[in-house]
Amino acid sequence: MNMKKIYILLAAALMAFASCHKPEFVEPTADRQGITSLTAYFTSGQYTEMELAKLEIKDGEDLDRYVIPVPWFYPEESYDVTTLHMSRVRVRAELAENCKIDPPLTILDLNLDNQFTYTNSKGESKPIVITGQRVKSANSQMVSMNLLNADGEVVIEGFVDNDEETVYLFTVDDMSGLFAEVTPWYHATVNGAFETGEKTGVFLFDEAKDWNQEQTITVTAHNGKDATEFKVVKRNPEKIDYGFNPASVKELFNIDPVSRLGVPPYTQAGVLSSIAYSNGHLVISHGDGTAPIYVDGRNGAKLGQIVTGGLNVGAVTNDEAGNILLCNRLETAGTFEIYRTSSVTETPVLYYAYNSEISLPLGSKIKVIGNIDQDACITVNYEGVSGVTEASQVLNILVKGGQVVETYVVDFAAAGYSWGSSPELSAGVVPTSVDNSNGWFYASYTLNGMSWVKPNVSVGSTVLTDDPDNAWLLNPNCLDSKRFNNATYMALLVLHHFPAWAGQPSVWVYDITDPAGTTGNYQNPSSCVTYNSWITYFNGTNADGTVSSGDVVMGASPDGFKVYIYYYDHYAGVIGGYSADCVKK
Repeated sequence: MNMKKIYILLAAALMAFASCHKPEFVEPTADRQGITSLTAYFTSGQYTEMELAKLEIKDGEDLDRYVIPVPWFYPEESYDVTTLHMSRVRVRAELAENCKIDPPLTILDLNLDNQFTYTNSKGESKPIVITGQRVKSANSQMVSMNLLNADGEVVIEGFVDNDEETVYLFTVDDMSGLFAEVTPWYHATVNGAFETGEKTGVFLFDEAKDWNQEQTITVTAHNGKDATEFKVVKRNPEKIDYGFNPASVKELFNIDPVSRLGVPPYTQAGVLSSIAYSNGHLVISHGDGTAPIYVDGRNGAKLGQIVTGGLNVGAVTNDEAGNILLCNRLETAGTFEIYRTSSVTETPVLYYAYNSEISLPLGSKIKVIGNIDQDACITVNYEGVSGVTEASQVLNILVKGGQVVETYVVDFAAAGYSWGSSPELSAGVVPTSVDNSNGWFYASYTLNGMSWVKPNVSVGSTVLTDDPDNAWLLNPNCLDSKRFNNATYMALLVLHHFPAWAGQPSVWVYDITDPAGTTGNYQNPSSCVTYNSWITYFNGTNADGTVSSGDVVMGASPDGFKVYIYYYDHYAGVIGGYSADCVKK
């Protein structure tokens, strides 16, 4: 029996024991007086026991009628209405100590006025009503704006500042005679523009304008009432001196990839997930030989399958110039091939072939730092064979002046590291520089963290989990490294091994310009730039035999003013992304 199954049996027993003693509905956790919040949870479907809606009650507010605002759609980015869920939700209250609600909260129909008696900490009672109401979003933000030429090609990507209600065009070029393409917040609309297709969420103006002059675009929220008027201003570009602004990080989307994109379900074996970003598109490969799909990098909307020319695709990734790399996957020794393309609509061509003489699987993960048309370093780690052997070898491919100049294998056994089979027990290995002069970062489930491995294959520094008690639930084996605006960054995705239980997937971004600064636990290194330690996910079920697969990747906008971080946890059922900028304001 493998270690993961042992953990499943042990945790199941512990949870069964704990469930006998846990209060079922009311959680008296609030420090202040009265009812702090009412939360409605799904009772059926794929989101069972996940939060549907929450009513926060202001401190000191004494109500007789509590209306839980239920979102019109769930998830917000979908078109799945919440009407059917309104009639059967589990409601839980957060109460001050010694307060109670009678009868106890259970499953309610939020279409009705549900009658209860509330008793405060002084023993005083009064009747209250708990009900619900579906509400349309009041969000009128803008996600992105592009200017297109008459052929529909993107000429420039606007820089959207929702706080200032302004879109900046950072360019010195002529911006006359161009068409605006706008992506507003989910279900919002753009005044005077038409949606480019059914439920695309992208709006296009059919009249060209002179964007050298200040223009105005108005976004109206789904509720039809709230609106934001954005100024569009041309401005000479100026960057901060180093890296990106951590305060500028914003979420682009966080969606269920199965229901929204039609990817294989978490119960399907043999899925080896990987992702790549190129020129506004996020490419998703299942690692099973089929053609990867691609989605809109702004909102996650599915756009189609990439052109592969019949390739048997294993893993994908991208370099810093938006080139997409695709490789095959070997089960044993053989010819390992890397293909390249700069567009999701252009057939990839062979970039490099390598005769692998090691009788181990290769090609479920491929990573690159730099630009393959200039200088770059590509790493591909070998994989162990379940029940047979582990692996410790990493294939390194060095590129100079756009040409592969050296290929060699490094054995991480010298650092004391080895790993198992793909995907859950395999390692994440990324280069820290284009010439490999700074070594690699290594991450794995067995380490429960990541380490900087020096060029001499000794361990330089280590970052371990910030939650050791729950480390067995989580799998930190997805890495990516990229340079951006004079800094070198590395993203870490911690996958969720057991999504039915405690814990969440998380994403961390570190400045590894000096790799030695990455030490301690996930949150406390001075090199930690930004993170989300509690990512919402959409599969709450553990399945026997299911393996944990995923990827994280970074990329930059063509103008170099934005960096994007995307993640995909196949088992936990979530794919999403963030953007950040380096604009001097």
